[in-house]
Amino acid sequence: MLGDVRVRPSLRSIVGPSGSATGEPRVIQVLVALAEARGAVLSRDDLLHLCWEGRIVGDDAINRAIAEVRRIAAAVGAGFVVETVPRIGYRLTGVDWESEPFPAELPAQSIGRRRVLASGAAAITVLAGGGAAILYRLRDAEFNALIERGRVLQGSGVPNGARRAEALFQKAIASDPRRASAWGWLAVVRADENSAREAALQAIALDPREPNARTVLAYQRRDLDTWTQWEDALLKILADAPDCAVALSHLAFFYQGMGRCMDSWSLNERAIRVEPFNSEHHHKRALKHWIFGRISDADMVADQALRLWPRRPEVWNARLLVYAFTERAPAALALLDDVASRPVDLTPPSIESWRAALNAFVTRSPADVARAVTTCTAAARLAPGLAANAIMAFSHLGELDAAYRVATGLFEGRGPVVQQARGKGIRDLYSGAEWGRTQFLFTPACALFRADPRFPDLCRRLGHLAYWRRRGIWPDRFVRGALDPAQFA
Repeated sequence: MLGDVRVRPSLRSIVGPSGSATGEPRVIQVLVALAEARGAVLSRDDLLHLCWEGRIVGDDAINRAIAEVRRIAAAVGAGFVVETVPRIGYRLTGVDWESEPFPAELPAQSIGRRRVLASGAAAITVLAGGGAAILYRLRDAEFNALIERGRVLQGSGVPNGARRAEALFQKAIASDPRRASAWGWLAVVRADENSAREAALQAIALDPREPNARTVLAYQRRDLDTWTQWEDALLKILADAPDCAVALSHLAFFYQGMGRCMDSWSLNERAIRVEPFNSEHHHKRALKHWIFGRISDADMVADQALRLWPRRPEVWNARLLVYAFTERAPAALALLDDVASRPVDLTPPSIESWRAALNAFVTRSPADVARAVTTCTAAARLAPGLAANAIMAFSHLGELDAAYRVATGLFEGRGPVVQQARGKGIRDLYSGAEWGRTQFLFTPACALFRADPRFPDLCRRLGHLAYWRRRGIWPDRFVRGALDPAQFA
């Protein structure tokens, strides 16, 4: 079976929901080759080797065979499509390759082998000379298909996507342990840092330029190196591999934390072009529309992302943030109270602190504001994400003393709101260590926080001023607040 279509190469027959058809031997060979590639792209040279035994034929022959496969697929109502990848080749789309056993009837290239055997000694000579190359190409296509399926899965937002992707990358490694790309992707999806580092080091041993492995190692060094070293490492990776989505994502996150919102937007848009259905990039896009004041665009992206990835916590969080800080707290409360759509790992401190803050946004009564300050301050002691939420909420409410108390504890480990356990017992997304960084400070929620005269000195103590001076690149004007670069030139 190939999706909802039964293909029998020995009979040259294809049976689908809308009927059946018979194809010429070469056309069936092309379909079998594309199916064997399991979603990977086959170039014209690949098809020549696999279906024409390497003979030189004109482009018209390949074009006619592809057109005939498409015609037959349409005639039988097949769910798959032969996609042309410009300047590269062709692939089959619309098939769940993970559960697809095709082809079950015959081994790869059975038709080609029958034709070779039937054609006598001359054809046997061709087989001897080209069989190894064909076998290598088949294995290469299978390897690439595994990597592509894993790459898509790791950012798809489906349940256990990362774990399923890890299994595919391990399968690719088993098929060819000398390929650095599989080890690099394995490093990306492994949750345990030690295991991720081991995979990354294996990739680097095979290929010192493997971009995903270099990105994983750079990310693990982010608090050991200086910010400029960290940035330079990512920029070097992107100079060598401009489409490394992992590096693009990390650098976009870093630039947001430095107030370089426009640069962060550009990198995130590049990541979307590489991985158009990775939920991580789209939740960032929604937040960046909000940062730039494009609220209707933020709503459209957030709503569509929530429909596409209803179980991704970061997508839900983006929808909540945009509602909460655009004077639509009732909508944010409704989202918070929708238990069915709420992230399953959202902890009680997160829920309670959000509810207190949102109620205060609605009423602005002194009692509700005081309750929000008390509840969110208590939660802020538990984890970085809850501290970040508290700072945004207090800034939005104009409670700047409370906001700076939490910021001092979060960023400097001083004062009455220090996170003693750094998230012990808290396991939701918003409590990860990355939330201890400053990306949220340069959102509209923290406009009053940045306008406060204490903001420049906080940036000095955190090292931001030193970074901006060294790079000669300051935050975008619309997020500078009380920061005047002329005073620090």
